[in-house]
Amino acid sequence: MLRSIGLMFMAAPLFGQAAAADLLTAKTTARLAAFDLSFDGVIGVAAIDLKTGRQLCHHCETWFPTASTIKVPLLVEVTRLIRAGKLPYDQPVPVRKEEVVLASTAYERATAASGSLTVRELITIMIQNSDNSATNKLIDLVGGMAAVNTRMDEMNLPGIRLRRKMIDLPAAKADRENIATPLEMARLAEMLYSNKVLDPASSRDILNFMGLVEGDVRKTVTPVRTATKTGSLDGVKCEFGIVWLDHRPFALAVYGAYLGNESPVPGVTQILLDHFRKLDRSNAVGRYLE
Repeated sequence: MLRSIGLMFMAAPLFGQAAAADLLTAKTTARLAAFDLSFDGVIGVAAIDLKTGRQLCHHCETWFPTASTIKVPLLVEVTRLIRAGKLPYDQPVPVRKEEVVLASTAYERATAASGSLTVRELITIMIQNSDNSATNKLIDLVGGMAAVNTRMDEMNLPGIRLRRKMIDLPAAKADRENIATPLEMARLAEMLYSNKVLDPASSRDILNFMGLVEGDVRKTVTPVRTATKTGSLDGVKCEFGIVWLDHRPFALAVYGAYLGNESPVPGVTQILLDHFRKLDRSNAVGRYLE
């Protein structure tokens, strides 16, 4: 009996104590906060451990301008119509010179040549080249911005809002900026990873398009596989997506506003990579196994 009581007292301190992984999360969160303070502007960061679902958050529920990362929520609605047979990948779509807006090199070339692009070509240049005219054309094809926001609501992602077309400066001046929280963008990436966006084939298709992007995340984590979307506006830099570490893949969303010339994405990505690499090579209590 006394031996049993002794064992109970020996075990008791283990309960209610922080795990080593909790301490690591707290330390990484502190690193993110210190990085934010050292940086010109403000940042919001969300990361999700795709093995455990645990989250890292630094201002992750704050609204930020999405810049071109909003093109992935649009792609979700485009893909829904493709799966429904309403918008085939190979359907040709007329393109006209008067539709061309800034940062639309691929779209402009098409208007001078064939005069049309297929839906697949529009998607590819929207994601890989961040072509803004292709984006605006796809917004029209899905029935407007409300269709995208309805899809996000149905996915329980109300923090993601498409409120203007690309390069619509009057809308931006009227504070109709496209916005999202880092946490909900990271959750969208998590849903893509888990094949929960529409259906498994749709999730894989979207990630394949995102895999074409060569942004700051990929440059930081090379040679690790990534699927992301970048975004950039005056004073704004952002990127979100997935990093496939062997044993600890993670979703991340990095958003910055009021910035100078430097992007926060490489520095934040390195902090998150350091964190998840430790988890990737260790057991549950922090012993390295490799």
